[in-house]
Amino acid sequence: MRRVLLIAYYFPPMGLSGVQRMAKFARYLPDYGWEPIVLTVHPGGYFAYDETLLAEVKAAGVSIHRTLSLDPTRLFRGRKPVPLPAESIRRRWSRLNGWLFIPDNKIGWLPPAVWTGRRLIRSAPIDVIFASAPPATALLIGALLHRWSSRPLVLDYRDDWLENPRQIYPTRWHRRLHARLERWTLRHAACVTTINPHLQQAIARRMPPGGPSVHVIPHGFDPADFEAVAPEPRSDRKLRLLYSGVFYDAQQPDDFLRALARWLAEQPEARAHIEAVFVGLVPPHTPALIDRLGLHDVVTLRGYLPHREAIAALKAADVLWLTVGEQPGAAGISTSKLFEYIGTRKPILALIPEGVGRQVLAEYGAAYLTPPHDVEAIVQALQRLYEDWKSDRLPSGNASIVARYDRRRLAGQLAALLEETLQQTCKSA
Repeated sequence: MRRVLLIAYYFPPMGLSGVQRMAKFARYLPDYGWEPIVLTVHPGGYFAYDETLLAEVKAAGVSIHRTLSLDPTRLFRGRKPVPLPAESIRRRWSRLNGWLFIPDNKIGWLPPAVWTGRRLIRSAPIDVIFASAPPATALLIGALLHRWSSRPLVLDYRDDWLENPRQIYPTRWHRRLHARLERWTLRHAACVTTINPHLQQAIARRMPPGGPSVHVIPHGFDPADFEAVAPEPRSDRKLRLLYSGVFYDAQQPDDFLRALARWLAEQPEARAHIEAVFVGLVPPHTPALIDRLGLHDVVTLRGYLPHREAIAALKAADVLWLTVGEQPGAAGISTSKLFEYIGTRKPILALIPEGVGRQVLAEYGAAYLTPPHDVEAIVQALQRLYEDWKSDRLPSGNASIVARYDRRRLAGQLAALLEETLQQTCKSA
């Protein structure tokens, strides 16, 4: 069996969507002849934890090696959940990080990760190194281990590096330094993967001459997760709209809540027949907004749930909703929750601008699409949803499109790419 070193800062027992991609690759790569060896960090202060994801990976026999990290979020916090900050505070913190840490505030992970990675490569015949970002520090770790070992390197972009809308550059000098670091890292890669064609094109435009090709392996969902979990029991006969995940940047619940309040004011008889459930972390201002809009009897905030419980909640809902706000780079956002939603085959209300996410939803079929901040359009979509629900006409997603995003299948695509990368490296050696 081949061996691949998976470098992932975000990995179970950390929760939220950022860990799913690498956890599921680790879970399913052995089915295709690749043994994953995971290099990650000891758990520290983070927004949420999910021991069930860790148990799943361990049950698959995945070897996990953890290191210390000197990033600031770990120096001052133990292993405990931390509250989601207000967006204004997050942006100030990001600006400070931009001044102090390059490429990101996880740079303190680099020395222990490189040291441990070298030990792992010496002790086991690693065939390929696979590093996933964010954080971009993980890509630097992969490049340094490649330089030391000559093992072929595959870089995985879950988000953009240089053109990430969440990345704040305090000065032009900072942006130029990031650009140089990215070019240096890309020069050491044998292959690059990313999550959608928009990011594929953006990375290819910045690729140095003679650089590697860029391949798309999208986010997905795991059918085994859905098969293993029954829907939450329900005794009500209401239209349940559910949001699962976190909010950040321009992705906020405010316009949905305002539209819901306006629609209920126009259709008061619907109030007894609808509920909006939030599973995950909401911004600090959201509870007060719910009260101000008079939605306390309609909206339920359930907080973060372990992945299996979140799936049970998804399966019990009638309609799932998401938002991708208008912001620089929004056209390239294909949020990972979209693909978990697709796994249910349930209708999706998407407050989303033009871009790759909207294209996926158009193919999926069972989608009610509106601009993200157009409250009146959202009101109209809620009315259509309600009428379709009352007449038992809510649509189901296209089964052939859903099958594209099976996590096991996507792990097979990665395994084939790793094998191709290894063979090309062997031929050129």
